[in-house]
Amino acid sequence: MAFYMKITFLGTSASEEYPGIWCDCVHCARARALGGRNIRRNSAIFIDGDTMIDMGKTAHIQAERFGLNMRNVTTLLVTHSHHDHFDTHTLWARQMTPSYDTLPDDAKRGVSSPRFTALPRLAIVGSERVSVALAAQLDYTKPACGIDFIIVQPYREYIVGDIRVFTLAGNHDDNGSPSINYIVTRGGRTFAYLTDSGWPHAPTLDALKNYKYDFVINEGTFGLGMDSEGHMRLEKNIRLLRFFNENNLWKNAPDFILTHLAPHWSPPHDDYAPVVEAQGMKLAYDGLALEYPY
Repeated sequence: MAFYMKITFLGTSASEEYPGIWCDCVHCARARALGGRNIRRNSAIFIDGDTMIDMGKTAHIQAERFGLNMRNVTTLLVTHSHHDHFDTHTLWARQMTPSYDTLPDDAKRGVSSPRFTALPRLAIVGSERVSVALAAQLDYTKPACGIDFIIVQPYREYIVGDIRVFTLAGNHDDNGSPSINYIVTRGGRTFAYLTDSGWPHAPTLDALKNYKYDFVINEGTFGLGMDSEGHMRLEKNIRLLRFFNENNLWKNAPDFILTHLAPHWSPPHDDYAPVVEAQGMKLAYDGLALEYPY
């Protein structure tokens, strides 16, 4: 029986979503008209049914849409505290007073709780800035939350269950702290998750050279548009793919995937996917599922 690392893209948009929530520009209007893969929600990925990277304000809706069960998630890697990547209300709703799940139905109607279902403990991996953002919403240390928070520093290795993560300082400001990007290894498969971040810092590029990758997920926020210190555009995506190729960092053939697209600089999926593919990359879309045999 074959086992696979399965990656599902719950969302592939930047913070304003795609089309923009309040926008009817040319790209947004065309995306609405086309529908399908041209509609994007906030970026997050689901790994193997029990792990996520980022949990923004649309993640739970997208999980339901694609038949994925967030109640089984035991590990959450967080890139940074911006709301499109880390929605604290979603975690507030995970609270339950211990033993409330065993109450008779009549008793449940007499108490208040966001849930009445037993859940596994959740390990959240993120920066101190992320922990502060969560603490502002709820006391995540209390038993009702069932959360173990692992505060990480860039350029260190951490073991979370059967997952090994190496942390990288992203080139993206999170209220005075850098975002965290991840090199994730599980069951012999290794990938880099590089969003939100502009062109990687020199220590990040050096650290990336220490691994061989099955695939790389990189943000493409600004697409064919403006340059940005804290985000990538297609020209930088091409340069970064070249970096992986020239340093022989692939286990097999290059597998470089773009996500986190903003509507005002990245054309709708139907128009932009051929452009990206011509450069040797894949353009992710909401619901894209990729499998890599273990």
